[in-house]
Amino acid sequence: MVVACAFLLGAAARVEGGQWRRAFLRTLPDDAFAIVETGPDGRRQRHLPHHGVDGQVDAAHLRSALSRLHQVKWADPADAQRARQHLLEHLAGLRTRGIGEREAPGDSLTPGRGD
Repeated sequence: MVVACAFLLGAAARVEGGQWRRAFLRTLPDDAFAIVETGPDGRRQRHLPHHGVDGQVDAAHLRSALSRLHQVKWADPADAQRARQHLLEHLAGLRTRGIGEREAPGDSLTPGRGD
C-alpha cells in the first residue's frame, strides 16, 4: 500500500513532457542516480537521476544525465568518471536493445550496483 501511494505521488509530481520535478526526485531511491556522494557534514548529494520509480532506466533522462555530467560540482572528482562509466554502460545496454527501450530492474550492466 505504501509503495503504491509513493508511486502514485511520484507519478503526480511529474510534469508534461516527461520532465521530473523535485518532489518526484525525492521519491526515488539512491539507486536511481548515477552517484550518491556524502559530504563532510553527512548530507547526501544525489547526482544525475536516470531510473524511474519502477527501477527501469529512462532513456530520455539517461541522455540528459550524460549531457549534464560537466555541470555537476563533484565532492570527489573521481566520481565524475565513475558516473560517466555507469551512464555509458546503461546507454550501451539501451543501444543493444534499441534506443528508447527501457532496461528491466536487475538487468544492470554495472556489476555490484543492483539497479
